[in-house]
Amino acid sequence: MNQPNKRPRTKISSLGWTVTVVLFLIIYLVIQGERNHTNDQSVLNSEESRAQNVLDPFKEASRQSNLEKELEAQQSDLVQQNETDISKSKNYPVTSSQVSKKQTPANSNRPPPRNSSKQSKTAKPSLELGQLRDLGSKVWESAAGLKYGPGSREKHRLLHVMRHAEDQPNRPGKHGVFAGEGNRKKVLVLIDEAYLQANKGGKNVEKKKERNRIVYTVDMGRRIGFVGGQVGNKQGKPPAFKIRLILEGTNVITAFPL
Repeated sequence: MNQPNKRPRTKISSLGWTVTVVLFLIIYLVIQGERNHTNDQSVLNSEESRAQNVLDPFKEASRQSNLEKELEAQQSDLVQQNETDISKSKNYPVTSSQVSKKQTPANSNRPPPRNSSKQSKTAKPSLELGQLRDLGSKVWESAAGLKYGPGSREKHRLLHVMRHAEDQPNRPGKHGVFAGEGNRKKVLVLIDEAYLQANKGGKNVEKKKERNRIVYTVDMGRRIGFVGGQVGNKQGKPPAFKIRLILEGTNVITAFPL
């Protein structure tokens, strides 16, 4: 009997092994490529995180420097305004009618006003909402009578409050942000308005005492900012209608939107 030819089976077997090896190599290369991409992405994210951590202190220092410059500019403006008012009062011409109206103790039964010069010197210039008056010792007073002085991690309450003028998307939890696109005057106007409403009281004002501090929550009846931070950004930055104001007497501890 003739022996069967086994060569075709050998060829089929070798071809099957070749296909298997090729498929294995393709799968291996695909998996390896995905791993490399994942590793590259993780390295890139790590580098971005490191860069962000390096830049954050510089950004914070720059922000505080700008706010300090604004405080100095405000002080300079107030000094110039006072000097202008004084010079105008000195150079203002005295008319004959004004002279005739003046009376001395010799021709009048009324005594002259006392301490008029002292009162004019100590009189405080009127302020508009959003403006500040320098009281000395790094203490500033708003038009509504709120005082911003040294304190907090930022070393000044005004710098602390102005942290709520801009969003901090990476900050854990919620971060209230005032409307006004970071403008200090607009922020102070909102805080002064909230304080004036808090003094009036009403259904839109909640008052709570915590030791020597008073906590006001004032519903402003309109949008005065939004809720940012990590939570607020996940929620689509919902609008804020209330202002939380924490005071010690008239000294501001903090103020932020809710």
